[in-house]
Amino acid sequence: MLTSACMSPEQTEGQPAEGEGQLEELRTALRHILPAGVSASLRLTSGRTIYVTVGDISRTGACVVRRGELEVIADEEVLLDVSDYERNQSVSLQARVKWIKTRSFNTLVGLVFTEGPVLPGTMLDQYLDRSLLARGGDG
Repeated sequence: MLTSACMSPEQTEGQPAEGEGQLEELRTALRHILPAGVSASLRLTSGRTIYVTVGDISRTGACVVRRGELEVIADEEVLLDVSDYERNQSVSLQARVKWIKTRSFNTLVGLVFTEGPVLPGTMLDQYLDRSLLARGGDG
């Protein structure tokens, strides 16, 4: 697993909170960093669109970072929009807020994709596969 500032509160404390076994299981998925030039935003249930940075992503979820406050609550349904304007590709993923953590002046939000893992052939699938190939070549 990649070391990341986006570790869930359960991981940073070393023990999962009661009832959080599913989160711990989801966080065991290999995390990836998206390449520069890929932008992301969250569409909240209020209708607001908030630009965020994807701290890391896996096939089952993501951690997004927002400088300052981000007004979301645990279990809120959101839409994560990820775009690569150079390739003219984008994908929207329905997600649920799993955890929220404030660190320094940033808000970190753990998301779980609610429609299942990232599907093969999507823009994100290509990035995830590419980073696995690059990682395999280093070892």
